[in-house]
Amino acid sequence: MLGYQQGGKVDGPKVVFLHGLLGSQQDWQGVTSRLKACHWLCLDLPGHGDSVDCPSVDFTTTVDAVRQTCDQVWGNQPVYLVGYSLGARIAMHLATAYPARWQGVFLEAGHPGLLHRHERHQRLAHDQAWAQRFTHEPLSMVLNDWYQQSVFQSLDATQRAKLMTVRGDNHGPAIAAMLDATSLGRQADLRPALGDALRQGLSIDYLCGEQDPKFISLAHSLQRTTGIPFTLIKGAGHNCHWANPSSFVQVLSDNDRLSA
Repeated sequence: MLGYQQGGKVDGPKVVFLHGLLGSQQDWQGVTSRLKACHWLCLDLPGHGDSVDCPSVDFTTTVDAVRQTCDQVWGNQPVYLVGYSLGARIAMHLATAYPARWQGVFLEAGHPGLLHRHERHQRLAHDQAWAQRFTHEPLSMVLNDWYQQSVFQSLDATQRAKLMTVRGDNHGPAIAAMLDATSLGRQADLRPALGDALRQGLSIDYLCGEQDPKFISLAHSLQRTTGIPFTLIKGAGHNCHWANPSSFVQVLSDNDRLSA
C-alpha cells in the first residue's frame, strides 16, 4: 500500500491525486485547500515520499499499487483520478485498464505514448542516462540540470530554485528506479485505448498550461485522434496546478463534477 494523505469532506466526491516524478503528496496542497466539498486522497508514488521503499518494477505494479490503495481507503466507491506528468501517465494506464472503476479522469500534461519504436528506444536511453545520474551524483547537481530542460522553460530563477529546494528531499536511487521502470520509452501508445475508454462512457479531460507548447501540441493531437477535450490553464507552464491552482480547481469543478 502506498503512502498517502487524505482530507476534505468525508461524504463528498472521492478524488485521488497522483504527482509527477520527484513530487510527493504535498504537491497538491494548493489544490486540495480549495476543494472544500471533496474527499481527497494524495498518494506518494513508488520511490517518493512515504512510498520511498515501495518497489517500482513497471507500469503494472505501479498501477496495481495505486488501485489497491484507493480500494483500501474507499472500497468500491466511485473515484475521480487527477494526475500530473508521470502521474497523468499512470492515470492513463488506470483509465484504460479499469475504465469502469473511475468516475472521471483529469490528465495534466501527460504524454499518451510515443508512436514509433525508434522514438521509444531513444527515450529509454535518455531516461536511463538520467537514472544513472540520479543514482550516482549529488542530488542538488542533478536537479540543477534537470530543471534546465526545455519543458521547464517557463520557470523563472526564483521558481526554479524553490522547486530544487523542495525536491532536494528525494532519494536519488529510488527516483532513478522509478524513472527507469516507468520511462516513456517503456510505455505503449495509449491513444487507441483512451479513445475506447471515452467511447465506453468514461469522462476524460486533458489540462495543460498556456506556456507549455510541447503539451499543447500533444493536447491537440490527442483531441484529434481520440476526442478527448482539453483546457489551457492561464499563466502556467508545465505544472499547472502549482503555477495556477485557482484556475486548475475551477476546471476540475466545471459541470458540477467536483464542487469546490
